[in-house]
Amino acid sequence: MYTQCSHCRAIFRVTMKELTAAQGLLRCSECDTIFDAMKSLSTTLPDEHGTGASPTPTSAKSAPPIKVLPIDAAKNKKAASNSNTEKSSKKSPSSRKLLYFSLLILGLVLALQLLYTFRDTLLSHPAASGFKQSLCQVISCNTDAQRDVEQIKMLSHNVYSHPNSPQTLIISASIQNNAPFAQAYPIVEVSFLDKKSSVVALSRFTPAEYLGAEQANALMPPNTPREFSVNIADPGKDAIRFQFRFL
Repeated sequence: MYTQCSHCRAIFRVTMKELTAAQGLLRCSECDTIFDAMKSLSTTLPDEHGTGASPTPTSAKSAPPIKVLPIDAAKNKKAASNSNTEKSSKKSPSSRKLLYFSLLILGLVLALQLLYTFRDTLLSHPAASGFKQSLCQVISCNTDAQRDVEQIKMLSHNVYSHPNSPQTLIISASIQNNAPFAQAYPIVEVSFLDKKSSVVALSRFTPAEYLGAEQANALMPPNTPREFSVNIADPGKDAIRFQFRFL
């Protein structure tokens, strides 16, 4: 059987054993081109110039020797592909680490954006009030805490004479912040009224006066009773009742 190089048109005599061993691929000994021998395989001697006419067997020259492409070469091509696959596999753990790191950074950025967007809501939450105050003490910032004195309620109160000072009264009380957020302690106003509900005497106490200077800047936590007592001058016999107000 004969075949012809697709590039230089050189003619080669081949056998099926050679073609099977080379998987149909031959290397031309004239131009070193690899071509598919099966495409031009013929039982007769092809025209050397590609005209399609078949010369007589007596005038045909002997075909040049054939360079068969070994099967090992094809295997080496597959080996190179496998090697590239292995290299890609070796690179994949590094790629995964980079991917995870990128996702982590994106997650942190998203979390910071959410914290900044909802900062007012989060800082107004009771659980965040203590953290906010502590942070502002460290970085010397001003705490603009929410205030709603209407949510500060009097739980109990009592007024009685001082045991050692006849002209002095002791006021004891318990107050509670019913708001869902912590807020500053209020100024406590105590009014003494006569029979006509006219104010006979009035006193106001700052947080530093009824809590002490150390706790004056603290926030009043929600739903936590706080007891205190203060001394006040006796307003006299005209005062028959008293009332509290928070400012």
